Amino acid sequence: MQLPFAWILPESWWGPLWRGRMRLRLLTNRRTVRYAAKQMQAAAGFPAREATRHAEELRAAVHEMQMQDLRGWRPGGWRPRMRLEGEVHLKAALAQGKGAILWLAPFVFNSATTKIVLHEKGYRVSHLSSPKHGYSETKLGVRYLNKVRCVPEDRYIAQRVIFDRYAPSTAMRRLMRALKAGEVVSIVAASTEGSDMIKGPVFGGRLPVAVGAPRLAGLTGAPVLPTFTFRDGDTFRTVIEPPLDLPKTGSNDERCVAAAAEFLRRSEPWVRRFPGQWRAWSKWRAAK
Repeated sequence: MQLPFAWILPESWWGPLWRGRMRLRLLTNRRTVRYAAKQMQAAAGFPAREATRHAEELRAAVHEMQMQDLRGWRPGGWRPRMRLEGEVHLKAALAQGKGAILWLAPFVFNSATTKIVLHEKGYRVSHLSSPKHGYSETKLGVRYLNKVRCVPEDRYIAQRVIFDRYAPSTAMRRLMRALKAGEVVSIVAASTEGSDMIKGPVFGGRLPVAVGAPRLAGLTGAPVLPTFTFRDGDTFRTVIEPPLDLPKTGSNDERCVAAAAEFLRRSEPWVRRFPGQWRAWSKWRAAK
């Protein structure tokens, strides 16, 4: 039903239309909005009214992302206004000859936009992906429905490496080969992307983080660069920060814990600035 609107309506209309719809209580799942707002209040201290507005923006952004997916099927694809910042850090990392790992923060718009802007800059990216990436976790949905999102994205990456919980080393070997070839690997720091989790500190509480990126760095020596993609006004910005300073001593688990803590520390300013685009609010838990 959204397809003709995604193809015909100007992109500048999508955000305002969805945000307007979120304010119509009869057409919105208010329980989801209330829960997200409650999490924002508890974690970041937003006032109730402001938290509700951010929660509505978050729901609207998810629907807007679906419009982006559908626009990607139109001839010519989806062509957003984008900007890559911090590319100097990526170039410096690649100059070391061990590839580079982009550890992506779970913002709504990180998926397609990050792939497109890196592709346009000439980078070959191998992306670690969950089979549930898209719309559905059912077998039928994974096989067919999730292609609505994945097929347009795949035009902009060298390969999509699907993580298999029952054979995790298979994906790891493919990513190691990409890094050995001096290429870029991208991994989302979300609890849906992998099975190796730790609970890292953020906003005075805890958040589950998949630590495949620092584990891969420990095996290859590749730098890990925190990466944040969000919409700022009418422009999608992908910001690549300097690499994490991973500990040289200690166990692999200890290094992963330190990496997650540093990644989340760097995430907090961006989340506070763009709270209506961060998808991890529902996973945050207060410290006991």
